[in-house]
Amino acid sequence: MRRIGSVKPAMLIVVGAALFSTGACGGDPPEAKSPANEHATHDDTDDRPKMAASAEIGALDEGKVTDTFRGALGDLQACLASGAQRNELEGGGIAFFIKVGGDGRIVATHAEKSTLGDRDTEKCMLSALRHRNWPEPQGGDVGLAHNSFDFDMPNDVRPPTDWDESRVRDVVTSLSHKLDECKHGARGDFTATVYVDPDGAALSAGIAESDESGEDAADCLVKALKSAKYPSPGSWPAKVTFSL
Repeated sequence: MRRIGSVKPAMLIVVGAALFSTGACGGDPPEAKSPANEHATHDDTDDRPKMAASAEIGALDEGKVTDTFRGALGDLQACLASGAQRNELEGGGIAFFIKVGGDGRIVATHAEKSTLGDRDTEKCMLSALRHRNWPEPQGGDVGLAHNSFDFDMPNDVRPPTDWDESRVRDVVTSLSHKLDECKHGARGDFTATVYVDPDGAALSAGIAESDESGEDAADCLVKALKSAKYPSPGSWPAKVTFSL
């Protein structure tokens, strides 16, 4: 039986305050550690789906948010295990940014950081979070929370060769027209992670974006990146993370 990679929860940041003040799919996953918590301020004046741009930020119950993330860990690990069946080298970190509406449902979520390198796995994890019941924000229309996790490779294989982004800069430059078309209308910055096989083809690719408006562009960006020809890493696949 293949083991599921261990999970190392990183710092959980729950934002809770009106306006700008601070307030209060298989395998058998291993027992996960509880995420640590810390308050932080977050200035977010972007438009929010189904909400007025002037919506106030409310407080989320810190303990309930922690419990909700903890309850989703099994689903997140199942997403990773499924991705590792497509690409046995898959593993890495992901940071989630979620916005919770007044009914306790997620109104927007995206991966603001990710080195998993597989868009399908990232989307699976985001879907798993959307299907959870979250605490309702108090004193505002929307509550904000961040959490990040590091996943070990589920498969007991040699890790991919770690590439510097300079190794693929010429390839990214050659794709600039396609990438710009994908990013049209999206705000914020994008970061990609790609696994390159010995023949120079992309085994898989993933995207992180600094703004939720980039979710619609992410699939297009991955398609463009997977269509490209990369330098050969030699006899073993490589993994590279780079800005777009």
